[in-house]
Amino acid sequence: MCSIVACIVCLEAVHRLEYETVHGEGTFPCTLMAEALQKLFDECCRDETWKPDEDCYVEHVLNKIQEMRPVLLVTAGVPARPLPLGSWQAHGLAGRSPEFVTALLNSHGPCIGVLCMCPWYHHFDARRDDTLVYRGCGRSERDMDLAEEIYGDQVVSLSHVVVCFAYRFCGYDEQNQEMHALFGAEHVTHDRSILKQTRTGVNP
Repeated sequence: MCSIVACIVCLEAVHRLEYETVHGEGTFPCTLMAEALQKLFDECCRDETWKPDEDCYVEHVLNKIQEMRPVLLVTAGVPARPLPLGSWQAHGLAGRSPEFVTALLNSHGPCIGVLCMCPWYHHFDARRDDTLVYRGCGRSERDMDLAEEIYGDQVVSLSHVVVCFAYRFCGYDEQNQEMHALFGAEHVTHDRSILKQTRTGVNP
């Protein structure tokens, strides 16, 4: 489900940013976000892009959004304006630096990202404490076994889809800087789903 939410939220955010860059802050018309999420979810269920017992791949959701572009995300005004996804590009982790990530966000952000969600991920929320930085967990077999030993049936998720929209560099001097990326993610509690904000750290 996180893939579906992140893709729609990011699509609207990109259109909003481009529109308000030209017309001014706060001028972007409201979108039929709830309706778009329901349409996309229903279609992904129908063709099994998404299954109840597993999440779906981001690229599959993005392709589905492109297929549904005439009827998916639109503005609430009359006449309604479609907000299409013209194209998208995937970037792997190999050889990526903090400078690459900042350049990507500056030129094409907000962007969809995927991170490892450890059992302690839910304790991080930048709206409550902006100094906390989520650093994930070790990917070695020993680290994974230790996490499962400590947290029991709270299994370590291999991926969680988020929307990355801001960053900062922190450090005592220019030679010892760390990049902190700020992202929003669907966060499921016992009875509701909300959008939380978290910072994650990346060393140069």
